[in-house]
Amino acid sequence: MSTFEDLFQSAYAVFDGGIATELYERGFYINRPFEELNTTHPRDVVAVHESYIDAGATAITTNSFSLTTSQLEKFDISHRQSELINAAINLAAEASLNKGVGTKVGLSFGPMGVLIEPLGRTSKDEVRNEYEKLATFAQITPRFDFYNLETFSNIEELECAIQGIRRVDKSRPILASITVVSAETNQIQQFAKRIGGLSEVQALGMNCSEGPHDLLQSLKVLKPLTDKPIIIQPNAGIPRNINGRYFYMTSPDYMAKFAKRFIEAGAFGVGGCCGTGPDDIRAIAKSIKMMEVKRTDLDHHPIIQIANNASVISDAIHKTLAERKASKIGQKILQGKKAITIELTSPRGTDMSKFLVSLEKVRAAGVEFVNVPDGARASTRVSSLHLAAYVNSKPELGITIMPHLTTRDRNLIALQADLLGASVNNVHDLLLVTGDPPKLGNSRDATAVYDIDSIGLTYLVECLNRGHNPQGDELGSSTEFGIGVASNPTALNLELEIKRWQYKVESGADFAVTQPIYEAATFKRWKDQLGVHYRPHIVGVWPFVSYKNAEFMANEVPGVFVPKWALEKMQQVQDDPIASVKMGIEIAATMMRELWNECEGFAISAPLGRVEVALEVLKCLK
Repeated sequence: MSTFEDLFQSAYAVFDGGIATELYERGFYINRPFEELNTTHPRDVVAVHESYIDAGATAITTNSFSLTTSQLEKFDISHRQSELINAAINLAAEASLNKGVGTKVGLSFGPMGVLIEPLGRTSKDEVRNEYEKLATFAQITPRFDFYNLETFSNIEELECAIQGIRRVDKSRPILASITVVSAETNQIQQFAKRIGGLSEVQALGMNCSEGPHDLLQSLKVLKPLTDKPIIIQPNAGIPRNINGRYFYMTSPDYMAKFAKRFIEAGAFGVGGCCGTGPDDIRAIAKSIKMMEVKRTDLDHHPIIQIANNASVISDAIHKTLAERKASKIGQKILQGKKAITIELTSPRGTDMSKFLVSLEKVRAAGVEFVNVPDGARASTRVSSLHLAAYVNSKPELGITIMPHLTTRDRNLIALQADLLGASVNNVHDLLLVTGDPPKLGNSRDATAVYDIDSIGLTYLVECLNRGHNPQGDELGSSTEFGIGVASNPTALNLELEIKRWQYKVESGADFAVTQPIYEAATFKRWKDQLGVHYRPHIVGVWPFVSYKNAEFMANEVPGVFVPKWALEKMQQVQDDPIASVKMGIEIAATMMRELWNECEGFAISAPLGRVEVALEVLKCLK
């Protein structure tokens, strides 16, 4: 395999600018993928490539950035993936041939646009398979010189994409490029070590980001950490919205000035990303051609100090549950005591009086913990996190709240912000769940976010416990959350449920709270199946208060299995409200007696808000 520099006849490479930017300037708007223009308006795409070659680009990239399956599915054109890839290659190759100056063609692929494990549901194998498929399609029209994997922010996704391509094509060089800001030094270090250290990668790049000035700082961090050629392609600054359209205000002269600085700082090639057009590339090409090259020795740049050739990435030390003393449920479990919690729903409005009365009843019964769902059944109630902060800040109440936290209502930024805020406000025990979809609740037109699911949220919280965010940036302090997750021993697809459970354990789960269980044998089977992956379990308990309540649990609550015998028992006493409650309590208490030595605690729900029923179950145990 030739080196990346061998592709170019000149001392330095000049890359093209933003293809989408130029197509946008030509009147094509973003209601459809720009890559679709490869077949609907091929002459315009060729003209864009030629304009960059005329401007002095020695490398152009294909109009194929968003041709992953997940991106195309948004527009129902994933079946055209192969067609659009090969059209993109042909159009770029045609432009290079038309100009006859030996311009190299890079096959551009961006990220999948989905979160991958451990934060998201897409597995690493799925990522590898996707880029293997893309590379396979590209072999139909192999009129390109290298792969340009650009604008990746997830190092693991980029690594998987490289592995997928190398399953098919072992000869063409790969340029692997990330988008990063200079403050994310840990991310740059990881990039240098994990991607720069791969023999399958011939060049590294940084593109997009916040503009030339910030990328220059990032380059100064990266350069001492790798011997591979580096390509820098900044945005033309930060876009401004003017009358509904986005404009980049950075001038070509400004881009040219920084092109010279990039080369002086050790870059092998310079180009542009969003907002850069032929005028910018022309200025960059002239600047590089005219300058007297004097490489700056950055081997001892003051930003990065690496002693004794040690790894640039220090391995984060995982805090054990014993070290997270702020987690009260965690300490209870470690002491070998049963963790008993009563589940109460939060108020619908701001009147806290009824909720506080329930808390007093729980405290008087000798129970320390209350867990509160996060918008149970997707209904609007007082935030579980805010309620927990309110109660936990009042030690005189004698209760610790463990809030449920869903991924339904918050994007990744808001989740991190709320978690950090919760930690500041004395909330240190969490039950992490994905959350019911809005269509089940009282605001059915609400939008579900679901940036990540409960597995990704588990990983996010575990990162915060180690003192950094999921991108690897140090926070300067760490949280002490006890990480509770949901488990469902009665799931219909038990194989999938066990697989998801294993992912949760790998992501950092400390303990589990199950869905309501009505047969002890069900939990015992589940425990045996988990084997070495078992973690402390707090078994969910829902005492029925009527036959209708039992029917509702059996038929309308996802993930709950009510055995036929339990329904029959409740049906026998359906005409007697007092006997119905008594029967529901006895069914729950019987199951709890049988599991007392099998689990680490119980989460007893207050059915329909009736806390006294939940507490009666405990009396039966005594």
